[in-house]
Amino acid sequence: MDTYTHAGVAYIVCRLISGKRAAALYDLSGEKEIDMEELGREGFLREFDAQHRDYVPGYANECSYRFTSSSGFSIEIFINQKTFILHIRGSSAYFIGNVRGDTVYLYDHRGSSHFRFRVLRYAGVPEKTAEEALDNS
Repeated sequence: MDTYTHAGVAYIVCRLISGKRAAALYDLSGEKEIDMEELGREGFLREFDAQHRDYVPGYANECSYRFTSSSGFSIEIFINQKTFILHIRGSSAYFIGNVRGDTVYLYDHRGSSHFRFRVLRYAGVPEKTAEEALDNS
């Protein structure tokens, strides 16, 4: 799995749990900002955003969710409040984690690795610098 796959997972669960669309992500494990423009070029994420344009989250308690793109790529997500399990259908890839504040904690079972992504800013929210966002951790 590459950085953009993990960032894409973080983006999706953040969107479903917080209801906000991340405009900038920072990979705390890799110490680099994720190029959201490049991440947004993925057809799957563009389609996900279009479908969830007016999405408003509730507090999901043991909620299952499935999203299938027009290309046939499919994910299943189990959400229990701010904790999630995400499985990429048709593969052995699955992730567990949670969203706390502006940080998405992610464990990739297939790669046996941990990741943390901080949302530096949300779409439609005034911008703050990377340093301000990281200081709030």
